[in-house]
Amino acid sequence: MPADKPGNSTAAESLELTAELKNLPHFIIFAAGRARRLGFPEKQLQEIELVLEEALVNIIEYAYPADRPGTLTMEVKRENGGHLKLRLKDRGVRFNPLLRTDPDLDAGLMERPIGGLGIVLMKKLTDEISWHRENEENCLTITFAPRHA
Repeated sequence: MPADKPGNSTAAESLELTAELKNLPHFIIFAAGRARRLGFPEKQLQEIELVLEEALVNIIEYAYPADRPGTLTMEVKRENGGHLKLRLKDRGVRFNPLLRTDPDLDAGLMERPIGGLGIVLMKKLTDEISWHRENEENCLTITFAPRHA
């Protein structure tokens, strides 16, 4: 595999496992290790892990029936400019998390509907996030630009 050098794009690395909570650490370690090798600072690595955990848990919990987990594929790629691009793919139920209306953060806790805060967090901590459906797969793409402390 080509070395990670500023300005050069490298091929995607991928990991495919069953969409089960027991595999969550494998996905996070895989992506965080790549980000660390690309020189992302520790604070941003924590943000990447948090966003990734939120996205992965949603896929694991809702994409497939509990008794028949499907697969989940994560591609990790370095883009020009040092951006980290994570693409999560599953063949589960069609779901675009970005269409969900953001909760009213000014409303009292008891007035807010359950859910939605994770997606707000994901939007806030990423530089770009997008979803599309391709070949019967949900494709969630999350991009982080490197920030230096």
